[in-house]
Amino acid sequence: MIKSMTAYGRGEVETPNQKWVVEFRSLNHRFLEMSLNLPKRLWGLEDRLRKLIKGRISRGRVEMQLTWEGQGDKSLTLRLDQNLVGAVRTILQELQAAAEVPEPLRLDHYLRFSDLIVAKEGESQDLEEIWAMVSPALIQALSVLDEMRLTEGAALAEDLAGHLKVIRQEMDRIAAQAPHLPQLWREKVTARLAELLQEASPVDENRLAQEVALMADRRDVSEELTRLESHLSQFQQTLESPTPVGRKQEFLLQEMLREINTIGAKAGDLTITQAVLEVKGTLERLREQVQNIE
Repeated sequence: MIKSMTAYGRGEVETPNQKWVVEFRSLNHRFLEMSLNLPKRLWGLEDRLRKLIKGRISRGRVEMQLTWEGQGDKSLTLRLDQNLVGAVRTILQELQAAAEVPEPLRLDHYLRFSDLIVAKEGESQDLEEIWAMVSPALIQALSVLDEMRLTEGAALAEDLAGHLKVIRQEMDRIAAQAPHLPQLWREKVTARLAELLQEASPVDENRLAQEVALMADRRDVSEELTRLESHLSQFQQTLESPTPVGRKQEFLLQEMLREINTIGAKAGDLTITQAVLEVKGTLERLREQVQNIE
């Protein structure tokens, strides 16, 4: 079953001293791209997280937010950098003098310098201990994300199948009209020759038959219809595939567009042209939806 690239998943785990919350959001992207928002003290876990995500997701932009709440002692302490405060005051006073601004210095002027207040973590935990606590929340969030991707994928598959049905209906119209093309071109050629030749000069039936046969061969669309049907069948099979198929579907849509354009250029018939336009419009709708499939 195909999967959508758009989904959300949340997981949490609570210990006697901490509560860990993991949130995932996945979006459309041509390749797999990850944005992991981790506290500085957990940067050592980033490689494990990326491997865990790659094991479940092959395409899309994945954003992860990891937060925690300490239920015991504070995990962070704040300290004012006194030396930096003095340096900032000196710079601001020099700026006042240079710019000849009489405005007195206020607290908000200092707060623009974020390094004045330093956050210091309390006693750090071992990364292995943290991983053991947080990994259940990660797996839970990824499972919820995957379930939503499957649900959205099922809805997409149903919609895609409906579009394939429309294309096949238009292909039937083209296939039904194609055998009449030789006679239609015979009539067009005969009418055109009648305009060019004098009434006293009858049309050479042998020459006319040769021209019609040559034109009918050039306008034959049976090969294009066969290839288009093959592409459609392969696309239909991808809707039930257990592996990622988004890129394959994109390729098949390109090939289908190539074949239908050739049919439109060859036929030169109003009925077929109308069917070709309908197929091209449906292929565009398919292309927009396939961009959301893993």
